[in-house]
Amino acid sequence: MTNASKTKGRAFEYVVRDKMTDTFKSQFERVPLSGALSYLKGDVYAPWLPDFPWTIEAKHHKEVDWNNVLTAKTSLLLEFWDQTTREAMVMKKHPLLIYKWDRSKLYACWFDDKVKTRNFVHIKSGTREFYMTLLDDWLNEASQVYTKPN
Repeated sequence: MTNASKTKGRAFEYVVRDKMTDTFKSQFERVPLSGALSYLKGDVYAPWLPDFPWTIEAKHHKEVDWNNVLTAKTSLLLEFWDQTTREAMVMKKHPLLIYKWDRSKLYACWFDDKVKTRNFVHIKSGTREFYMTLLDDWLNEASQVYTKPN
């Protein structure tokens, strides 16, 4: 990863952190050392919400073609999802991929039956299965499902 793409990725992690903090009313942080710690995976986490059910991976790339996930041998979206699910398994949480491409809206991909949005795409490709929607729609529904413990 070049310095420019690292900077772009880091800046996007801050955007995701701030959106999560605003939605769930608890401070979220970037994962230290870019997920190199064996006990803390993902890009953004909630240090004060240890029972927060999702491991969050944040990706911002120039282009993310998701319309070819059924026909392409490889797809950035599927690669992102694979990484997200691997890290979620380590954390024993549900995977949550938040991504965008240049000048696009923010999207969420997840696989958790508790969060249901009105508008979504259900993707099944090989052994992979997940839902995709606009991040704001996901946040609206997820904030209703997840309630912060007292």
